[in-house]
Amino acid sequence: MLVKTKTDVHWNSRAASVANDIEVNIMDIFQRELEYDYVGKYLRADMRVLEVGCGNGFSTKRFRELVEHVDAFDYAENMIERARTGVGEQNNRFFHDNVLQPRYIQGVYDAVICVRVLINLANLQQQKQALTNMKNWIRPGGLLILVEGYRDGFEELNRLREQVELPPLQPARINVYSSINELLPELQQSLALVDTFHLGAYDYLTRVLYPLIVGADNAKHNTNFSEKCVELARAFNPDAFKPFSRVQGFVLRK
Repeated sequence: MLVKTKTDVHWNSRAASVANDIEVNIMDIFQRELEYDYVGKYLRADMRVLEVGCGNGFSTKRFRELVEHVDAFDYAENMIERARTGVGEQNNRFFHDNVLQPRYIQGVYDAVICVRVLINLANLQQQKQALTNMKNWIRPGGLLILVEGYRDGFEELNRLREQVELPPLQPARINVYSSINELLPELQQSLALVDTFHLGAYDYLTRVLYPLIVGADNAKHNTNFSEKCVELARAFNPDAFKPFSRVQGFVLRK
């Protein structure tokens, strides 16, 4: 297994230090709800699924309700321990593994789900290696459901924020954001693009409009405003907002 990076240490520590299960994997819990909306659309009751980077199992608990079985792994040992203890194993299995050098992946799957995992790898080369591995874990006709952060969205948001005199957004230092054009061709070499999705309306509302109203220094996560933005983004999320999406989703078929 690879030596732990600062990012790996961060997540191992977070599993042991953040009390609220809902906030362990991501601080913006409403963003995650929108992600779940999209991922869930592609899951069926007869599917055997692999979840890459399951964290504390909060997402696994949701996914296992929609499919036949979920194998879920993470590189943070503390995350897996917390998942086994807090979520438990029903029609799912939690195990410790490494997306770059896997040891315990068994067979192929109807779908591989990967949500905000690539940004936790050290560089673009590792991200491409992870994608290559994930493609090998999908059965012919199966799906890769990739929800990932890209620097494209941050750059567009910051261009707009600058025009309204807001300071630039700073991605977390533990993360590496590649561009969509650096990763998407890697996927399309052997997978067919089925669908895409974005969170542009939500990012525009919460990362531009909200701080513009309350002031950049007063902007917080998980406010009533954010909750209302989820409702609005579900009702109206046109592609005109797509450039502002920090996270985009790609569904590809093998």
